[in-house]
Amino acid sequence: MTSACIWSNVSEGYRRSFATLCVGRVPTLLDHVAPAMERRSAVLLDVGSGTGTVARAAAGRCWLVIALDPEADMASMTGDAMDAPAEAARVVRAALPNLPLTSAGVDAVVANFVVNHVADPRAALAEAARVVRPGGRLAVTIWTRAGAGWADLVGAAFEAADATSPPSAQLPEHLDFERSPEGLADITRAAGLSVVVKDRTTWRWRVSPDDLWAGISSGVAAAGARYLAQRPDVRRAVQEHFVRLAATEAHDGLLNFASEAALVVATKPSAPLTST
Repeated sequence: MTSACIWSNVSEGYRRSFATLCVGRVPTLLDHVAPAMERRSAVLLDVGSGTGTVARAAAGRCWLVIALDPEADMASMTGDAMDAPAEAARVVRAALPNLPLTSAGVDAVVANFVVNHVADPRAALAEAARVVRPGGRLAVTIWTRAGAGWADLVGAAFEAADATSPPSAQLPEHLDFERSPEGLADITRAAGLSVVVKDRTTWRWRVSPDDLWAGISSGVAAAGARYLAQRPDVRRAVQEHFVRLAATEAHDGLLNFASEAALVVATKPSAPLTST
């Protein structure tokens, strides 16, 4: 499934819900690419900028930023979030693996929960490797198979409502990869990059039931697509069960979910890597 199928016309629901889940890894990502940003006029590329969290934080470090997102609403949100002079930040509508940038034209690339949504992860990383300069850095996060603690609650609401399951959105075997630090590192190396960090990172996501439901009901990601695929009566039942289940799990008005991601940081060598 392509990112355009998942993210079209969902910007407000995403902003209220899953954008707040993804924000937790942003400082870590920027710290990892900081060594590549020490040159004067160094440029950071934020691919899949979404609501602009990475771009805003990078601009806050006084870095030059190029932010890319294929969706008009997301690109607009990114521009609003950065609130930086045009000479310091620009937003471009584009998506991996087709970036309208020159080869070796940026100093660092951040892809925060993007590679797990593209139709061809290897092609996406190869394109990111193309645009980063030799000696530059790439920092990537993806969801692991067990990374979405919220999915159990939402899945229980679907099951209680006897909701139908959509066709599998899993990539074909020849395009897919193991959703783990090791799997992400493998396809990063295949793109010609040298892995310097390979880690599994965990945190807690605190979100109100209303905000989580805003993401699901507006069609964000696979769970949202499943919700919108139901008949109106089944949608109502899913919502009723979600409200009931969320009320039992919320404390002080917030749900609290365990979350897990794979993190890989890599450098682009001055000469192509060779197999040993």
